Parts: sequence; C-alpha cells; structure tokens
Amino acid sequence: MTTNQKASEHDVLTQDNAEKRARRISNCAYEIHLELTKGSPTYLGKVTITFSDTGEGQLDVNFRCQTITQMTLNGREINPEFEGRNLLLQNADLEENNKLEINYINEYDHGGDGFHQFLDPEDGEEYLYTNFEPFDAHRLFPCFDQPDLKATYQLTVTAPEEWELIANSLEESTQPASDDRITRIYAETKPFSTYLFALIAGPYHAFRDDHNGTPIGLFCRKSMAQYLDTEELFNITKKGLDFFEEFFDYPYAFGKYDQIFVPEFNHGAMENVGAVTFNESMVYRDPPTENQRRRRAEVILHEMAHMWFGNLVTMQWWNDLWLNESFATFMSYLSMEQATRFQSGWQDFNASIKNWAMTQDQLITTHPIAGKVRDTDETFLNFDGITYGKGASVLKQLVATIGLNGFKEGMRQYFRTYAYKNATLNNFLESLEQGSGQQLREWSKLWLETSSLNTISAQWDASKTNFTEIELIQTAPEKYPTIRPHTLEVALVNPINNVISSIQAVLTEQQTKIPIEINHPKPSLVFPNYNDHGYAKISLDQDSINFVKANLETITDSLLRQQLWSSLWNMVRDQQLSSVDFLGLVRTKIAMESNTELVDAVLGHASAALGRYVPAEWREREAHLMFESAKDSLQKVTSTDEKIIWGRATIGFAISQEDIEWLGKLADSKETIPNFQLDQDMRWAIATKYVAFNLEEAHLRVEKELEEDPTDRGKRAQLRCETAVPDSTIKEIAWERFIGEGYGSRYLNQAAMSGFNWTHQRELLESYVGRFFEQVPKVFQERDREFATVFYSGLYPAYIVDQDILERSQELLNQTTADQTVLQRMLRESIDTLDRAIKCQQYARTQI
Repeated sequence: MTTNQKASEHDVLTQDNAEKRARRISNCAYEIHLELTKGSPTYLGKVTITFSDTGEGQLDVNFRCQTITQMTLNGREINPEFEGRNLLLQNADLEENNKLEINYINEYDHGGDGFHQFLDPEDGEEYLYTNFEPFDAHRLFPCFDQPDLKATYQLTVTAPEEWELIANSLEESTQPASDDRITRIYAETKPFSTYLFALIAGPYHAFRDDHNGTPIGLFCRKSMAQYLDTEELFNITKKGLDFFEEFFDYPYAFGKYDQIFVPEFNHGAMENVGAVTFNESMVYRDPPTENQRRRRAEVILHEMAHMWFGNLVTMQWWNDLWLNESFATFMSYLSMEQATRFQSGWQDFNASIKNWAMTQDQLITTHPIAGKVRDTDETFLNFDGITYGKGASVLKQLVATIGLNGFKEGMRQYFRTYAYKNATLNNFLESLEQGSGQQLREWSKLWLETSSLNTISAQWDASKTNFTEIELIQTAPEKYPTIRPHTLEVALVNPINNVISSIQAVLTEQQTKIPIEINHPKPSLVFPNYNDHGYAKISLDQDSINFVKANLETITDSLLRQQLWSSLWNMVRDQQLSSVDFLGLVRTKIAMESNTELVDAVLGHASAALGRYVPAEWREREAHLMFESAKDSLQKVTSTDEKIIWGRATIGFAISQEDIEWLGKLADSKETIPNFQLDQDMRWAIATKYVAFNLEEAHLRVEKELEEDPTDRGKRAQLRCETAVPDSTIKEIAWERFIGEGYGSRYLNQAAMSGFNWTHQRELLESYVGRFFEQVPKVFQERDREFATVFYSGLYPAYIVDQDILERSQELLNQTTADQTVLQRMLRESIDTLDRAIKCQQYARTQI
C-alpha cells in the first residue's frame, strides 16, 4: 500500500515535459473500473493502462490520489516513487509495450474540478460529476494527462441501482452487484484527450429523445426537474446538430449526445465528449428574460461546436486553446442566427463577449491570441476575454475578409484531414487557405501573434454641405504599435430622415481615404464599423458625438445603437467622458429604449460606472438618481422582460437607507408595481442589503427568505447575509474561517466571501485590508488554485479606489516569485483596473 505523503497543492504540467512525453508514448488505452458507494467520502478505482514506450529514463504518470493499494507493471508488482502528483516509473521496469495496473482509494473533490461531490440540502441526495480541463483528469484516474496523447476508454462503474450514470459512450450491459448496486459497462470510446473524459452519477432526473438515430438526453437534479424547459432545450439541440453537420460536412461522431445541468459547477459549461456539463444557473428557478434564454442557447451551441472543433480535432498543446474557444464562440453565434429563433445574437456578441475582449485587451496583462503557453497554470490564466472574445471577433473579421463560403470549405477540409487527431494553428491556416484561395500567414502574424487593439476614427469636413471623401485613421498604443488590415463598413446617417447608408472600406495603412459618391449630403453621424465586422475601438468625431448625445434614441438600427453606447462607455474608461455625464445620458436616453438586449447592456455599464468610476463623495447621490430613474422605468414598462430587467436594476442601484427601505416595502407588499412581482433572487438581494446596511429586522427578513427557499441557493444567500453583518465580532469569525477550514465547497466559500466587503463598511473593514495583503501569498502557496482564486476575487479590497491600495498591490507584486504566475496575473490586473478607476474619478472631478 502506498499513501501519497508528498501531495502538494501546486499541480502543473509544463509544455516541455508534455512534449518530451509525447515523443516516447503512443497507443494509449484505458480500462477504468470505479466503485461508488452512496454517502461515502471516498471511492475505489482500478485502472489498466496499455501504452507503447520508445524512450529512456523515468516516465511520469499523472495521478492525484489518497492511497494506492496495489500496482503492477507488465505483470510485476512495483512500488514506484509517488512524487507530489506524479507516479515515477523506472526505465528498468518499462518495455516497448506496457500494461500498468493500479488499484486505489481516492477522495471526492469539493472545489468544482476533478470528481466533485455535492449533497443537495433540500432532499439529502448525492450528486457526482467530473470536470477536467485543462489538467485534472488525473484526479480521477492515473493517466498521461495532456491533449496530444489521445486514447480510447473502456469504463465500468459499480454504483447504486437507483442512480443515473452518464459517460462518454452508451451503456452496453449491466450486472448485479452487492449492496443494492449494479455494475454498468460502457462501450469503448473513440480516441479523445483525457480532459474530455466524463462521468456523471447520482439520482439525476432524465429526459430522453432521439434525433436522426442519435440518442439525446437532458439531465438535472431531482429537485430542479420542475424548472427544466425541455422542449426548448431539445429544439435548440436538434437544430444545432443539423446545422453543424451540414456546415462542416461531417456527421456527429460520438454516438449519443447528453447534456447535464450539474450543481456547484465552476464555469458556464464543459464540452466532454457526448456528455456536456452545464452550470445549473441555466435551469431557471425564477422567470428568465429572453436575453437569458438566448445566452443559454449560445452556450449550448458553443459546447456543441466543440464536438467537432476541440473533440474530433484537438489542439496539440494549450497554446492553441484560443482556437478551441474562439472557434466555438464564433460558430455558436453564427448557428444561433442561422438555425434558431434567436435573431439578435450578434448584438449580444457585441455587448457581452466582445466588450469582455476589449476590456481584457486594454489591461497590462494583454497577450497575443496565439502565443506560447509554458504550463497548465498559464492555460488556466488564458481562459479569458482574449482567448474567447477577441479570438471570436478576429474570426468574424476573417470571415468578412475571405467570405463565409471560403471559411466553410476550409473547415470541411480541416475535419476531413485531422479527424481523431491533434492539429496546430498552422494546420488550421493551411486548411483555410485551401478553402478560400487566399494567403493568411501575414494576416495571422498581424492579428494572432500581436497584442492589444487599434483605434479607428473618421475625419471629414463637416463644414461642407456636400463632401467627397472620408479619411479613416487607425492608431495603436505606443507599447503595441501594430497597424492591422481591417475590412469594414462605414455608416453614414442622413441628417434629414436618419436613413443609414454604408460604404465598404479596407484599411491596410494608418490612413486610408474612402471616396464618397457625388452629391451625398453631409451626414449627422459617421461610424466606421457598421454591422460590427471589425475588432477595434471606434473614436467618434466631435460632430458625431454631439449628434449621439442629442439623438441616440432616433438611430433605427439597434446594433448600431449598441455600438454607439459601447463607444460612449469606452470614452468613460479612457477619461474622455465623465462617468457622471455618462450616467446622465443613461437616465435621459435608456428609458426611451425598447430593445431589451441594449437596455441590459447599458445598465450593466451604468452599474460598473457607479461601482468604481464615480468619485466616492458623489456615489450615493448618483446611485439614488439611478435608483429613481430605474424605479420610474419599472413602473412604466409593460413587457415581462422589461419588468424583470428594470426590477433587477432598481435593486442594484439602491445603496441609501431610504431606497433600500422602499424595496423592503415592495417585498412586503406595502408598495406595489403593476404586473410585477419580485422573484426569489431579487428578494434575497433585498434581504442582503438590509443586513449589510443594518436596517431594522434584517435578521427576520433573512429567516423568512430561507424558509421560502431552503435550497442550495438559499444556503449560499444565507451565508452571504451572515458575513455581511456590520459587526466586528462577526467579521472576525468569518475571516478566521476563510483562512481556516472554510465553508465546505468552492461555491459556499465564494458565497460567504462575497458578503464580506462593502463600500459603506470601509471603516469597520480597515484592519482586513492589511491582513489580506499579508495572507494572500500564503493562501496561494498552501491552498489549491480553486480556493486561492476565490479568496483573492472575494476579498481583495476593490471597493476602495485610492492610491494606498494601488501602492500595497504593487508592493506585493514586487515581492512575488516567478512560480506565482496566477497570483501575479491577478495582482497585475487589479493594479491596472484600480489605476484606471482612480484616473476616471479624477477626470470626473475636473468636469464640473
């Protein structure tokens, strides 16, 4: 028996080690037998790995495990060194063809990654699921845990008879086992990477259907089954499968397609082969808006696109993670618009994924879309707006350049060539070049291998009644001076009737002159990225800015209105428009807006402005003005979606006692809004503010909501309320628990930490600022990545916008060591965003 005594929480694979291992290992196959017992903190495993080895020296097998009870290699019992998270096999024990057998006992995970165990507080039922990207499959079974060592998998699971089990392949047979359990045997899979292996187990409620001979299933917890809108989900699934099979000219390859909504999931979703897991927030316990449904449809289609791009053909190493995620993001929006009822996807793309990308791309931590990724820690850091949003935006720009048909043919070539294999960026570009007939190496160099973004502006002579040309100018930051090719449309808004005409433009230099047809009237507005093909910040000329401020609501194209709001928001962030003036525009203009996607996005910007860009001495005043404006809109709008959006905004803007107490009356039915009822999430938000602001009978409000919502959601909300109490003793108890045993899972830790810091409690929290900076390096050193990142995100004093926090953050960054890459990245981004917030507040003060 071997017990892992050296287990370190820092678990990482370098590209160098992965490449060395890939040169010697081939022909991998795994036979995995797991025994799961209801209510146990551990499970049993027996794994057989067959593989060929042509190398010399020690060979490491990735494995995070509590206890190994027996291990044999090629029929001989061995006792290898168990170094941290690796088993080190000796060269003398290895042969050209090998069979490694390992019996072990392992503990479940509770951080959302690995083999996660969850107990439902409503009914006590137990739910299990796996989540392995980028480097966590070895938490469940010993393996060569890297994407370019694809393998087949033969899975056998002994588990309680009443449980549903979902794996990558179809169940082939069952056998009776002891203790009311049965053994399920699954078909051997096609080859795929270890991070895509999946096992989901527990009393999940199942909904099943079939599409053109492919079994499809939907699963969720029993206590959530009443909320799962299966008709819509099956409809999107079927339309998506049809679209991708036709677009790629390659049939779905993995036999069956299951989608499982799992509790305490760390991400939006995960594209496990044939068994996609989703965050349970997409099962709507409260009435959702159409925006929420559309965003869920995008996630469903994103994960489905991965079945081809990522699963059928997989990146060789994580430096091409962007290709996986960018491609899936672009294809999800394309398929949503072309194959489903959701017809405003590109507007959502601009408001959400692209806005995220542009924010990330202006941080000090910006990086090329494609670049070197030294290890799996860096991979984790690159699940960011550049990898998802910028890459997808650049693919959209590429399609505008080479045409959709050329892109489609290139992808068909790609899948025909590399199915069940690994591929690189060069392979991808070669396929697109063959499909489109265009050379893309220079395009790749300028777009994929450089950092940051350009700003594009239009210059024109507004003094002339008629004009003959527009000059488009692109600039680049001094630190990242790349000038890129842009394929764009330029919008011209007619001053008489606001009719929009457009001109095609291709920019390759810093300055490009675009001729205008004779006798074209002087426009009211020039916008050089109509229909949002380009990826660049758009700087409006002064005449266009003046028109937008006065007449934004009159623009007939909703996507263009969205883009104009984005330009205004970028002006706030760049200290060209006061945050206070921006909020004034929001109050004046957004109440006239009927497009709910746009309203949602702009209110999000308003909330961000209030949080960090409005000077502290004006924050309560500006929040109250936004609260009154939102409350007024809530009373006036008529559609259900509008009511929900404005209801959430009204609660979000309430930070004064008077405003919060009005919300309490609304919750207690002492105030009413026609055709509007608070949902449970809204009620919890009000209760939390009552607690944080120490308002009368706050504890009774919490008790009442918990009685109404005794679910895992209610438990998390209760924890947030618990740590939000403005009492020094309660804060100290919470802090000691944060740095001690925690609250039991990542989700519970996150909930408790999210209630700790409040701007208006600054004086009470003063001592914890210093303690955070003292404690956080130790947390990253001694705790796993999941806990450490939650600790940082939840407890960093972002609520304080001043020079002292900036200096403390920089001092800590200067003290970090080279191996603290995750902490360094988080500190650098905190410093950058704090510096911007300080400058935005200073600018706002000068604009009075």
